[in-house]
Amino acid sequence: AQHVANYTVSSLRDSLKLIAPEVLSSQIESSFSLCELWDTLLENTTRSEIQRKMAEYLMTQGGASTLKEITSKFKPVSVTSAISELRRKGIVRETRVIVRPKARDKKIRMLCLNVEIEVAKTEAADLHRKRASRQSELLETLVTARISASNAFALAGVAVSAEQQSAAKALAAKGLAVYVETTQRRNPYLDSGSGSKRPDQLSDLQTSAITKLNAAADAHVPHVFLLHGVTGSGKTEIYLHTVEHVLKNGHGAIVVLPEIALTAQVLALFKTRLGDENVAVLHSSLSLGERHDEWQRIKSGQARVVIGPRSAIFAPITNLRLIIMDEEHDGSYKQDSNPRYHARDAAEFRAKQSKAVIVLGSATPSIESRFKAENGTYTLLSLPERIDNRPLPTVSIVDLRQQFAKPISRKRPSQSPDHASTVKEDAPGIFGQQLKSALALRLDRGEQSILFLNRRGFASFLLCRDCGFSYQCPNCDVSLTYHSTGKLLQCHHCDHRQPAGDICPKCGGLRLRPFGLGTEKVEQSVTELLPHARVLRMDRDTMTKKGSHERALGLFRRGEADILIGTQIVAKGLDFPQVTLVGVVTADSMLNIPDFRTAERSFQLLTQVAGRAGRGKKIGEVIIQTFTPEHPSVLLASQHNYARFYETELEVRREVAYPPFVHLANIVFSDDEDKQAYERIHKFMQVLKTSLATLNVVAEILGPTTCPIPRLRNRYRWHVLVKCRDRSELVDTLAQTVSNLDVAARNGMSLDIDPMSML
Repeated sequence: AQHVANYTVSSLRDSLKLIAPEVLSSQIESSFSLCELWDTLLENTTRSEIQRKMAEYLMTQGGASTLKEITSKFKPVSVTSAISELRRKGIVRETRVIVRPKARDKKIRMLCLNVEIEVAKTEAADLHRKRASRQSELLETLVTARISASNAFALAGVAVSAEQQSAAKALAAKGLAVYVETTQRRNPYLDSGSGSKRPDQLSDLQTSAITKLNAAADAHVPHVFLLHGVTGSGKTEIYLHTVEHVLKNGHGAIVVLPEIALTAQVLALFKTRLGDENVAVLHSSLSLGERHDEWQRIKSGQARVVIGPRSAIFAPITNLRLIIMDEEHDGSYKQDSNPRYHARDAAEFRAKQSKAVIVLGSATPSIESRFKAENGTYTLLSLPERIDNRPLPTVSIVDLRQQFAKPISRKRPSQSPDHASTVKEDAPGIFGQQLKSALALRLDRGEQSILFLNRRGFASFLLCRDCGFSYQCPNCDVSLTYHSTGKLLQCHHCDHRQPAGDICPKCGGLRLRPFGLGTEKVEQSVTELLPHARVLRMDRDTMTKKGSHERALGLFRRGEADILIGTQIVAKGLDFPQVTLVGVVTADSMLNIPDFRTAERSFQLLTQVAGRAGRGKKIGEVIIQTFTPEHPSVLLASQHNYARFYETELEVRREVAYPPFVHLANIVFSDDEDKQAYERIHKFMQVLKTSLATLNVVAEILGPTTCPIPRLRNRYRWHVLVKCRDRSELVDTLAQTVSNLDVAARNGMSLDIDPMSML
């Protein structure tokens, strides 16, 4: 926790929350109450409307309210900074109380046989003769439980009726049985499915990689390996063999995944091979009780393998000897709130503490990781071919500029008898003819397809064709995304929602039309294009209920859906042998983001989603639709040419001095008044320059300027970017700068070292 706090320049309190989750620890809950003369102070010192509203809200609540209640009331406004200002001005005071943990062991009453088996049999027969049939039957059940399960308890819950409950009490009163309280595990994955069988034989490269990893784990010396293998090359099998080796030697392992959606699939594989009792899972979608029980199993050493997303890296595993990070390039490994840690950095620190081995696996390693492998910091292990020499999918690029330049033909394409699926002639034009035909062909063959679009919703925005009006979020400087379900407009940043009207609020026109694409629109278009296809959509709008990811992927794996539509959830790590077609509806939604990682992120997503095709015995096909077919990320992804992309991107980064050649820090100041945010960031820059001079650190400062999204959740945002070649110098400088700011000057400040996003 101290390490994370130091290298993210955040508080130890925030870091401790990562290691001691809220569900397991007693909490200190903050309550805020109005001070005397609060109304006078408010009138004389406060211009902020949100601060006024908070003070008035406290008055309506009898003068006091908890932080949780205030946050809920004023969501999505940043409550912390407003409350801090009210405290500083003496308008409110804070009191704290200790609250018990939200989850504890689940205790249940069980009924146990309390006499010898022969005595119990005799008593059961006697009770039967006396026509106490309920007592007799229950006593026989307890005898069977004792014989079959070696003193196993029979649940009192087997007596479901009032008569059976009465019989249980009667047996206990006679001393024939006894009630015992015990702890019951809340298992989050009672039916996680079955994983694939152990392969008959491994490839030479897999065997070589496993040998090297096992030897490193046995050496008990911290070491980082970068396992660079193309999609379908058998990286997961290497993970399994290495974990098995570690377990045999009495040690533990952590397997970190980028998405909760992948957890069930990987969990099934590991439980099949390692046994249910050895494997625990941790992630935010578990209930409080499930998280509590899994954490306790890990802490006690009962479970020696932990699987989960980013936060699983902090699991209290016993005798840690191996850490695996699958899809190590993924941006979800970086937390976007304090403390802004990267799971890879935390893993490296844990590995040093435990003298453990780290395996970073990816088909598209991050530029930084590949660079470290090139210069010897990491050891590179390569898997350049798929299992059994299966070919990588063929990739076609469709130029949408030409597609939409041509007049729309109403002539039905000729079809052979084996290509006879009904394609609606007037289907919406978001699919080129090549993708339409490919989808229909897979449907005829009984094969499956995946359609990828990294944008949810029905349309990007609603536009009035008469006056050009579009709905904007009242809290953020972005357009509201249109969802046709319920005719809803939603902000995907602050979650503001409002109904979509039929009349333009500006000019009164009736021509409000959706523009842009989202997964909801793709789903509708596929349904109209192929009416008989069974379509499944996976995005944040459809995957809201607990277990929804597992149910959806299970349905698709069983062949109960023909076409899976989704955002980046469907692009990573999924293995469906019947998928022979992947269609990227448009690659352009990824290519025009103002961020230096855009090219890298686009190449990775395109390569990863393409890798979902042809993982079985049938050859896969990928069709990428784009308005910019000449973009290097698109071209090189279509060629599966990571090496060329890495070389090209590395040279660009070298020329403009971006990672991996420097380390970055993105410092954002936000305020409910634009002028205040601007003044605060200028004050910060003055202190920063003083710190750089004092510590004699060479760094480049870019800015200040408004953030790419200037206003977010009703907060105006300005940022500066700091470049420095030495990370420790950068961290030390920022730590000193922050310590030299007073509390008020830090309000609304966020600091992100080595950011994954500049938005």
